[in-house]
Amino acid sequence: MTLRYIILLPGILGALVFGEEDKNTQEVAGQEFVASLLEERAASPVPANKEEWEELKGKWVGLLKEECFSGWPERAGPDEAEEVFVAEKEGMTLRCVDYSSMGRRLPLYIAHRSGLEDPALVVLNLLDAASWEEFLATMRPGFEMQLNGQKLPDGNPESFKQHQGMFSSFKWVMAYAPPTGVGPTQLGPEKTGKRNLRMQAAGQTIDSVRVWDARRAIQTLRSAGGMEKVSLWLQGNGRMAGVLTYASLFEPEITRLDLHNPPLSHKNGPFFFNVLRIMDVPQAVAIALERSKVVIYQKGKDGWDYPLKVARKQGWKTKLQLRPSQEGN
Repeated sequence: MTLRYIILLPGILGALVFGEEDKNTQEVAGQEFVASLLEERAASPVPANKEEWEELKGKWVGLLKEECFSGWPERAGPDEAEEVFVAEKEGMTLRCVDYSSMGRRLPLYIAHRSGLEDPALVVLNLLDAASWEEFLATMRPGFEMQLNGQKLPDGNPESFKQHQGMFSSFKWVMAYAPPTGVGPTQLGPEKTGKRNLRMQAAGQTIDSVRVWDARRAIQTLRSAGGMEKVSLWLQGNGRMAGVLTYASLFEPEITRLDLHNPPLSHKNGPFFFNVLRIMDVPQAVAIALERSKVVIYQKGKDGWDYPLKVARKQGWKTKLQLRPSQEGN
């Protein structure tokens, strides 16, 4: 099954160290800070058996919590999700649920056929700056009044009709989550710099915060979004594909990850403190692959030997698929 024509995935978000929201923003970062993010790790062995894999995986996950994600809250806290709106237009329903993540209120948009009661699957898209614009352009023809609090681009009636057709043909739900620094929480350069300095002082990068945002979006989709028992796919492009890979390591029952042009290394993002001392993106994909099907869309097939070798050695039923990058992504 392919979701190509319903994916709102644009060009890759620029690999800026602090994850600046504005695609025109210049890369500005202290060399000392950058060096702390990119310090090399030791080579990762391919475990010979299940016991070795469990030991290695446990070590990695423990170090991630201690070194990369120590700024996360101890727990998500009480469910503070609130429904902002629900609207219907020509057979499509769009809902917006507001949820809390590290003190910020973030929106989660949920779209499906009107009257859908038993969805077959739900796909959570973690949006970057460009895919946020595409989301707004797609939904504007039907839901301009509900989205009028956002700076709306020109509407895309053709994309809106494509989504109508998709929803009428399949019992699918599409969810869209702009994380911190994208869309409603985008800031100007000065405020962005101050916010990033606060994050750095707390042992965070904007990407480690976004992993928590993605986890909270997953939790909210399952609770307030009513998708608790629905098969969940995660989908992201470029840097957000990396963010979602890490979010999947800490949330249960992720059926599939669709990763479009993910970075082959943390040298290109996502950026977490100390992560390359521990592991790199292929190792994170290997952990995700143990529990979920992973489909990577990119030009060529280089970069993923490690998870392929681990999967073969461990005899996992889950599969890593490498597919050609889709046009326009």
